Amino acid sequence: MKKLIVLSMVFAMAFSVVMPVVALTEGDASSGLTRGTGGGEPPAIKVKWEMKGTVGADDSTNAGAQFNAPGTWGSNMTYKVCAIATDPNGAADITGVYADIYYPERKAIHDRVPSTDVHRDTAGGAQDVGQGGCGAFIEENTLVKMTKDAGYTLFCNNIRNNNENLPVFNEAYGPFSGMTRAQMYSEICATDGELMKETAYVYCDTKTLVWEDPAGLYTVKVFAQDQSGNNSLILQNNFEYLPLTKLAKDFTNVSYGQVLLNTDKKISGDLNFAESTPDGFPTIRNLGNTRLWVGIAQDDMGLGQSSGVYNVKFDARVGNNEKDWSPKYYPFKLKGTAGNPAPEQYMRLEDILDLSETEEIDFSILVTKWPDVAPTYNGNIWLNVTPAPFRICPAS
Repeated sequence: MKKLIVLSMVFAMAFSVVMPVVALTEGDASSGLTRGTGGGEPPAIKVKWEMKGTVGADDSTNAGAQFNAPGTWGSNMTYKVCAIATDPNGAADITGVYADIYYPERKAIHDRVPSTDVHRDTAGGAQDVGQGGCGAFIEENTLVKMTKDAGYTLFCNNIRNNNENLPVFNEAYGPFSGMTRAQMYSEICATDGELMKETAYVYCDTKTLVWEDPAGLYTVKVFAQDQSGNNSLILQNNFEYLPLTKLAKDFTNVSYGQVLLNTDKKISGDLNFAESTPDGFPTIRNLGNTRLWVGIAQDDMGLGQSSGVYNVKFDARVGNNEKDWSPKYYPFKLKGTAGNPAPEQYMRLEDILDLSETEEIDFSILVTKWPDVAPTYNGNIWLNVTPAPFRICPAS
């Protein structure tokens, strides 16, 4: 029994001595790992942008995204928020990419409850205060991962080649250190880069602004989160909702009817905007994304002048506040033409037409002398619009 044991030991020793030594060849590699603790390293947002459509477009050649307002009552402006996210622990470690969107700073939107939406601001007075907007948070959105090919085509082909200044890059992202913008594009779009290797992906989500959302710079903050709840650093930028000042009216004629000498004749509007069948009561509405002032000009309807003074005067108002009637104004001077008046010849009406507001517009005429015995007189009315200040935000 002891001999057997000894022989076995000798055999084992001999076996260990005579085993050949295997050398590494050039085609081999060693491997290793470090056990992860605490969820590993956080993800990173490499770049982000906003766009219209699916090919990386916007409505201006300026850097960043600029979008036109639709200018149609009840319509939306649709856009996308996009980002490229990566994770040192692999793209599969990313559980979500999120975008937080905020209203423009220092711009208040109007109160959409009519009973509390009181006009305190006038053409010659101080601005009033609004409660909504003012840089407030709108919503958080979960961006949706695109396929490898679709994401690469969008960013590396369409945006890089056709709208290069649209995105904002995360210059704090380590590999971007010291790189130019062109080099950052090359790093992302390399044939052996993270998009091609699927260690990074493009994420997008479709969002909307309504026609009445205020013009200005909207802030977008994007971050990613991994399986362990680690958040990336926030990458922030702005897109601009370009200002549009636009008015709609539901009338093509203002009939003063029978007018008596030296007697004010008033024509009242209403709040019924009759798009297809004008009801005879003038109504206007704001189709843009700025508040606006209405300007008005009228010709003399053929009533002429006496001793260099027009025989007719007008006034008008937006809304039904007695104090909002404009000062009596004379017809604009034609200056030898019958075309549209010059801007300085318009009378600015007192009340501001707020975002998405529908309001009546009233007219008044005063004839101080009949030039002849003609039974009827006809003329023209012109309206123009200019942007008015947004409501100011409450003092902080």
